[in-house]
Amino acid sequence: MTNVIEIPDLHRAEALLRTLRPALDDDTYSARLKQAVAHGYTVLGVENGDTLLAVLGYRITFDLCWGKTLYVDDLVVDPALRGGGHGGALLSAAKAIAQDAHCDHIRLCSGLNRHDAHRFYETHGLSGFSKQFILPLKGT
Repeated sequence: MTNVIEIPDLHRAEALLRTLRPALDDDTYSARLKQAVAHGYTVLGVENGDTLLAVLGYRITFDLCWGKTLYVDDLVVDPALRGGGHGGALLSAAKAIAQDAHCDHIRLCSGLNRHDAHRFYETHGLSGFSKQFILPLKGT
């Protein structure tokens, strides 16, 4: 059984979290992480001793289309440990948090070329719904 815990010291999760944001320089990453935390960003993790094996960063949002939503910003499992149930345990924990918070949905975005991730999400009950469009206004 995989034990999921909240990670209050986000520096512990940084190595895994940064794998999803390689284009961000250190200053931008640090500033965005600080802002995210100020807006409710929370990280769950699976650990073995002092080593984090997987992390899931989320926040609870509200918008007109989706209502109250647990939005998964980040889900990363150490590449050497994928397939061990850690990602599924994190999604299950996120689902329990969303249900306790009376959310209407769990939502996330995933890069178009991340086919393995898409299969993982679909296996765990998430379905593709839309294509995200962005217009960069400031750098990355």
